[in-house]
Amino acid sequence: MRLYDAHAHLADSRLDPTLETVLDAAAAAGVAGILACAARLEEWETVTAISRRAPVLGALGVHPFFAQTAPADLDSHLRLSLAAHPRLVAVGEIGLDFWDGRDDVALQEAVLNTQLTVAQALHLPVILHNRHSWGDFFKLLHRAGIVDLRGVCHCFSGSREVARAVLDRGLLVSFCGPITYPQARRLREAVAYVPLDRILTETDCPDLPAQAVAPGFSLPQHVGYVLEAIAEIKQLPVSAVAAQVEANYLALFGNGISASR
Repeated sequence: MRLYDAHAHLADSRLDPTLETVLDAAAAAGVAGILACAARLEEWETVTAISRRAPVLGALGVHPFFAQTAPADLDSHLRLSLAAHPRLVAVGEIGLDFWDGRDDVALQEAVLNTQLTVAQALHLPVILHNRHSWGDFFKLLHRAGIVDLRGVCHCFSGSREVARAVLDRGLLVSFCGPITYPQARRLREAVAYVPLDRILTETDCPDLPAQAVAPGFSLPQHVGYVLEAIAEIKQLPVSAVAAQVEANYLALFGNGISASR
């Protein structure tokens, strides 16, 4: 049974001393694919280097937390950086986050719009982080004329209504460690609602560990706990869920795997 971690911050400095061990442990656990996501420009070079090593793929982007660090030439810089290696398969992690207020709405929206434009032009999927911002996000898509968007809403924590809206726009939904907690009723309701052919699994490594490994780091080797929770919630065999998640992962990111062989 092959496992897939669709969102891991392997460039996080907390993993520097043990990255080789982390990747070895993932392979031993049956992890056949990891998408390493960048949150800031300073991580792009590291993600690019890591993504050259199968089974890791890479995504480059500027997280809304770091919108103020985006360069004036973000469009061209992102295009050139993504062209560095065929295993760079997505734009992310990008989105809108108004958890701490809305003082920088215009900046976040401008940075997101630029990155969506690059993704659309290069026919790449996006890795989305949206928090307290779904209404703004959908309005931005409408203004940009984007009806269908390839990509995934990572670490999904929205309502059933939000899930329906993102599914209607062609996006996949990814779940991570918090769904393994029985008291996370809203998250588990979302898992039950989203069709299996639109679901990915992730760890958001090194944060948001599954219940079985908390309070330690969340690592790619732990993605099996997320898979098991999905199978439990949907009352399906783990093997069936694993097979569909694999198909979903390969359908979204498989071009990068094929191009680099």
